[in-house]
Amino acid sequence: MRALIASLTLLVAACGFSPMYAPPGGGAAIGPVTVEMIEGKAGHVLKTELDRLLSVENNGTTPAMLQITLSETVTPLGIRIDESATRAELRLIANYILTPAAPGAQVMRGSVFTVVNYAIPTAAFGEITAQDDARERAAETMAQRFRAELALRMAQARDEGAQR
Repeated sequence: MRALIASLTLLVAACGFSPMYAPPGGGAAIGPVTVEMIEGKAGHVLKTELDRLLSVENNGTTPAMLQITLSETVTPLGIRIDESATRAELRLIANYILTPAAPGAQVMRGSVFTVVNYAIPTAAFGEITAQDDARERAAETMAQRFRAELALRMAQARDEGAQR
């Protein structure tokens, strides 16, 4: 079994395999990033989660600045006969600007969104609790998407720089 794993490892290394987002030879895929404060409850959760996820990218160099503007919409779904909703959809949209620390480097702009559905209970104040939980889940999911988006955009920028 070990011989099979070793031979597969050599085969993959010989075919020119390289990590999807990391630079050739290893290193941080994104690099250090400082996330500015984001307004609102979802913004607080998103910033906390991004700080946690991006802390592994800190290599001691000057960090890039990430500014995020968050917007939220709630759409009622599953309408009852009395016109009250039984479910709702919470959509978070984040527009971002990533300003690299290196002078003359290209500023990246984009947006990331996530959608979360939740049930609306009939209990008093139940909708508020359900919506808060959905907001936190959406922000945590969005942080994962941000990490993937930034890694992809940084890899594309490195590829463009290498082709020039």
